[in-house]
Amino acid sequence: MALSLLLLGCEADPCGVGTVCTVAGNGLSGFTGEGEPATTSALYLPSAVVLDPDGRACFVDYNNMRVRCLDAGRLVTVAGNGEHGWSIPGASALTTPLENPIDAAYSPEGRLTILATHESRVIQIDDDGLVVVIAGSGEEGYTGDGGPALQAAFGQPAGIAWASDGALWIADTLNGAVRRVGTDGIVETVLAGLDGVMRVRASSAGAVLVTDSLGGRVLRVDPDGNSETLAEGLDIPWSAREDGSGILVAESGGNRLLRVEDGEVEVFAGTGEGGFAGDGGPPEAAEFNWPADALRLDDGAILVADMQNARVRVVR
Repeated sequence: MALSLLLLGCEADPCGVGTVCTVAGNGLSGFTGEGEPATTSALYLPSAVVLDPDGRACFVDYNNMRVRCLDAGRLVTVAGNGEHGWSIPGASALTTPLENPIDAAYSPEGRLTILATHESRVIQIDDDGLVVVIAGSGEEGYTGDGGPALQAAFGQPAGIAWASDGALWIADTLNGAVRRVGTDGIVETVLAGLDGVMRVRASSAGAVLVTDSLGGRVLRVDPDGNSETLAEGLDIPWSAREDGSGILVAESGGNRLLRVEDGEVEVFAGTGEGGFAGDGGPPEAAEFNWPADALRLDDGAILVADMQNARVRVVR
């Protein structure tokens, strides 16, 4: 099924071919209510984008303590009550607080998985709509390798990914490590010594793409710890995803969207200046302000979490 903006919950495709447009957020940081029109609603540091099992475009609204989705042109919350506070095991998805959710992914079974960075743990919404902790003791630190993921300590992790083999990968940010929870629930460090690792995203054969953000690199890392540098010399890349034969990179520090193939870097959106401009115009003339994540749809459109602009935008 081709995923287009219509299927993603927009009432109409707002973007012309070869343009940039806003699909959620009015540019003001805050929260203006539930079920409001997406483009007139306030967001507060949208940090990641993801598709739910029904094909809706969803995003992590970091400082609004929520995960929200586009539904018929309006925003609906699917997790988080908007309050600062640790998530509550056994609470419903909509009544639990979240302590700064920064990333989200759907498990192979279709369960929403949320990384709340200041909790240093990963939670999941089970089939009954209730919160379950699946990784992290809640203590900030670097312990637990070789043992159950629930007893491990992490350092304000910022990225999660479900790999093709069913393992959960975690970007353990303050520890400069990439860690993996196997299907047996045991956690291990796969790669360490990174400079500010931010995101992991699924690749093929159980591997992941890793953004070593302060190191300016994108790596591919397999379950055995073998790593390959796919791009380097970038300006704080936050997120990288496979994009056909290349890689789609949200270069946050450079305020650009890049595509990397065979080591060659192409800038296809963003002037490099931090700001907000360009809706309705060509991608190369648009301004972004800390793009934190990007996801290409089947019809070629690219969803962008334009974090500091408090918007979710689309590049056609």
